[in-house]
Amino acid sequence: MKKRETILKSEVMEENKENETVTFKKDELVTYGVLYYDGNEMMCAITGYDLNIAFNMRLINSIADAESCADALADVFYQALMEQIIEKKGDLIKPAENENAILNKGPKPVDNGQETSSR
Repeated sequence: MKKRETILKSEVMEENKENETVTFKKDELVTYGVLYYDGNEMMCAITGYDLNIAFNMRLINSIADAESCADALADVFYQALMEQIIEKKGDLIKPAENENAILNKGPKPVDNGQETSSR
């Protein structure tokens, strides 16, 4: 598998040397997103006019290349999500002891005095 490099900030694949004004109709808004588990709300949305997702097919020559590209995109979105969580919901990083977080639910482990053998 080829080594992949994650680009943290947007880099233009092709430069547009002309600076021109472009207008769009409201119905030309493109949205990609992820629905919440119940299917009623979006957890994440990518929206924009003239939204173009361009894959450099000259460099993607196998399923492994495609998977590597998809993994790198997931890393970019994960990093963006973590930045927003830190900025807007810093308390999620270290929840309070009595908070009703999913991982805090359930019984505490019980020490029954039995030793475990190490082989």
